[in-house]
Amino acid sequence: MFVFDLDGVLYRGTDPVEGAAETLAALRQRPGVSLFFLTNNSTQDRSDYVEKLTRFGMPCTEDEVITSAFATAMYLAAGPGAEGKVALAVGGHGIRNELARVGITVRRPEEMEVEGERIDYVVVGLDRDFNYHALLRAQQAILGGATFIATNRDGQFPAEGGTVTPGAGAVVAAIQACTGVVPDVIGKPETLGLKTILDRAKARPEEAVMIGDRCDTDVLCGNRLGVPTVLVLTGVTTEAQALAAPPEQQPGRILATLRELIQAS
Repeated sequence: MFVFDLDGVLYRGTDPVEGAAETLAALRQRPGVSLFFLTNNSTQDRSDYVEKLTRFGMPCTEDEVITSAFATAMYLAAGPGAEGKVALAVGGHGIRNELARVGITVRRPEEMEVEGERIDYVVVGLDRDFNYHALLRAQQAILGGATFIATNRDGQFPAEGGTVTPGAGAVVAAIQACTGVVPDVIGKPETLGLKTILDRAKARPEEAVMIGDRCDTDVLCGNRLGVPTVLVLTGVTTEAQALAAPPEQQPGRILATLRELIQAS
């Protein structure tokens, strides 16, 4: 079983990574091999990622995709009395839709406040429309007792042409700075999403491979569960950075491109 990160591994923004489609196609042809996709990006629905991957020649199903927004909704739904709770969602529609599916009432920062309503959770991901008003709403809700939850803390987001843009971690850091509250983090390197995949596939950790472009999220997540890890250098991490990473973030293998995955296996 192979578990792929998305951004920086299979595509960068609107550009597919060279060789990604042929690698996935070759793996799917192997008997008994299953593919899953685990992304910290919470901006979109799982169906959006299915559409994007299919458009890039990498068809998949919604059941094969786990986002940090989906994992966050699962985490909250597993807690006591999540249904009927209220969340302030700072991020894209992926967060809002996943929370609503588990019965949580979702508020957006730009909406008028409901008089007397208590905000139970402030759930934060990448928000490209983030502004001072959203920062203020999140701050006041957290200082008022809401639980601060970060879908992920990725500081950078790989984009087209080898560039990077600010990630969800930048938004999370701003809210943490003005509240003094450290959030509960759901996405990688936390292991909930990867555990969910192992359970769905009924696979043991040693039967899976985690493939990503970041040592501090993808590799660390796999290593924490005993899943073999592969770092691919098409995202935000260089070989020098990977070799200098602390022991718990060291990948089992480093590949220049995904093509090497099928050439060597």
